[in-house]
Amino acid sequence: MDNLTHTLFGLALAKTGLERSTPRATVALLVGANLPDIDLVASFGGQISYLKHHRGITHSLAGLFCEAALLAAILLLVHQARSKTTPPASFWMLFLMSLAGVGSHLLLDYTNSYGIRPFLPFDGRWFAADLVFIIDPWIIAILTVGLALPFLFRLIYQEIGARTGGYRSSAFVSLSLVAVFWACKCVGHENALDELWQRSYNTGSAVRVGAFPQLLNPLGWHGVVETESAYHLTFSGFSILQSDFERRRVKTLHKPSQGEIVDSATQGAQARIFMDFARYPLFQVSPAPEGYQVTARDLRFDFASRLRQGFLCTILLDRNLKVVSEQFRF
Repeated sequence: MDNLTHTLFGLALAKTGLERSTPRATVALLVGANLPDIDLVASFGGQISYLKHHRGITHSLAGLFCEAALLAAILLLVHQARSKTTPPASFWMLFLMSLAGVGSHLLLDYTNSYGIRPFLPFDGRWFAADLVFIIDPWIIAILTVGLALPFLFRLIYQEIGARTGGYRSSAFVSLSLVAVFWACKCVGHENALDELWQRSYNTGSAVRVGAFPQLLNPLGWHGVVETESAYHLTFSGFSILQSDFERRRVKTLHKPSQGEIVDSATQGAQARIFMDFARYPLFQVSPAPEGYQVTARDLRFDFASRLRQGFLCTILLDRNLKVVSEQFRF
C-alpha cells in the first residue's frame, strides 16, 4: 500500500488508546507502520534492483521482529536522552507498539496484488490476497474521515463551551470498517474467481484464473484467465458504467510458439528476477537485427498500465539464442 494509508492506519491504532501505553508509543506506531519500506533504498541500484529487493526481508516475519526491536531500542535511547523529567518509557511496551506498527504494514501490503514474501530468507515465495488496489481510495477515505471527525467536533465543542470528546471510539469504528471492507472484498473476490472458472473460452478450458481489484470500483475485478495456449483478459463482478456485453468482453493474448527462444530469454539475470516476481508472465517474440527480441510483462498489472506498459522485461538474443542485453522497467 501507499505510505499515506500506512501512516493513517498507524495513527488510527495509536488513537485507540495505545498512545497512552508508554511515552513515544505514537511515534513507534507511526514509524513502525512505514519502516519496512526502508528497502526503497534498493531503487538507487536501478529498477531491477528495486524489483528484487522491494518487499523483501524487511517485509518478512523475521524482519518484523528485528525492525520492531531496533525501533524500540532507538526510541528508548532518544527518550532517555531528551526527556529527563517525564515518566520513563518501557522497552517492552515500545517493542509491542513497534511490532503492531510494522505488523500493520505487512498486513496492508498482503491485501493487494503485489504481495509480500513473509518467509524470507528461507522461502522466497510471494503471497498476496488480491483484495484491494495498491492505492485504495476507499480505505484512505474511511481512515481520514474517522480521524478528522473527532478533530472537527472538538473545535465545535470548544466554540460552544461543551465537553470535548476523544478519538478512541472513532478510531475503533474506522479500523472496524476497514476490516468489514476487507471481508466484503474477500467475498467478492471469491465470487469473481468462481465466475471466471465457470465461463467458457475459445482456446480451451481454464487452467488458472486470477481476479485483481480495480482502482475506483470496489465491486469490479480485472480477470486474468490462463489456458494451455493463451491468456484471456476480461472483467468480473459488477459495474454500473458497463453493459453486460462489455463486462463479458474478452481480450485473448496467445502464448508464443517459440518455446526454445523463450526458454533462452529467461536465463538472463534480470529475466530470472522478473520471473521470480511475475505471476502471469506473457512473452512476445519478434525478430531483431542481431537475432530476437523477447518482451515479457506481468498481466497482473496490464490493466494499470494501459498508457505505458509497466513491469516490462525486454531481452535481446543473438542468433545462437545467447542473451545480448536485458532491460527491465515498471
